[in-house]
Amino acid sequence: MAVLAETGMLNVAGWLWGWAVPSGLLIAAGAVLLPGTIRFLQEHGLSETNYRERLVPTAGGVLLWLLLLLWYLYGMCVVPSSWPDADRWMLAVTLVGFAGLLDDLLGEREVKGLRNHWKTWIEQRRITTGIVKAGTTLVAGMLILLSDAEQLCSVTGATIMADSRTLWFLPFKLLLILLATNAVNLLDVRPGRALKGFFVSLLLLVWLASWKESGTEAGWNVWRLLVPLTIGAGVFAGADLRGKAMLGDTGANVLGFALGVGFALLTPVTVQAAVLTALAVLHAITWRRSLSVIIERYALLRWLDQAGRGRG
Repeated sequence: MAVLAETGMLNVAGWLWGWAVPSGLLIAAGAVLLPGTIRFLQEHGLSETNYRERLVPTAGGVLLWLLLLLWYLYGMCVVPSSWPDADRWMLAVTLVGFAGLLDDLLGEREVKGLRNHWKTWIEQRRITTGIVKAGTTLVAGMLILLSDAEQLCSVTGATIMADSRTLWFLPFKLLLILLATNAVNLLDVRPGRALKGFFVSLLLLVWLASWKESGTEAGWNVWRLLVPLTIGAGVFAGADLRGKAMLGDTGANVLGFALGVGFALLTPVTVQAAVLTALAVLHAITWRRSLSVIIERYALLRWLDQAGRGRG
């Protein structure tokens, strides 16, 4: 509670200027920036052939990063105490987004999926953009998790090296973040599928986070990250569902990373273990089989997948 009092989140003015006003401004900014972003991607050749063999602008996740940047700048200028350690969090997300953009720009289209990236690395000793994304995600995850560990140890009076739990859980949490990041990317092969997965996972996170005390500095940092990205995802959803633009690795990586960090910091260890298991199963299934083929086999999954999708 002391953290909330220090950041002004326990009073009406704090909620108004820290959350309501920037959220409203971000929705308006997103509506204004969306058409220009899509046009910019088209004009600069950032397009990819979709599943219907139509050329569609990709890397739409750039819009999500721009809105997060606006949220960050608003916080720094208007309520600088509202987002503790904001610089480190913004850097981590920027690294993940840049790695995704690099893949959208330079990625080899014939090397798709975790299996093919791994195969290329093992057999040809060649580093693909997929490997770069994985390495960057791990670095970004460490930026976040070590920051959280430092805050925890400062409260308990221990050091990171002396706190064995921190050292043991770090690889576990990093793997969770890495698989969550790639999971959203796995979904981003049909209009709206990745965003549906993100919104469902976010609702699950909100519910599961209530099982653990989240009114800490790390907890508020997570929501400070998720709120602007959720607004950006909502603004982009219409264009994505209608097949007018793709999130690309730029957007899918950022959304997956934010979810992974959320589950790693906001939920109990038992929940994290369950989520990690589910993610591992998903990756094992898609290692050899197409997720789209699996979805097409089941009427309910097919209906959910196609809901809201435009004919174009």
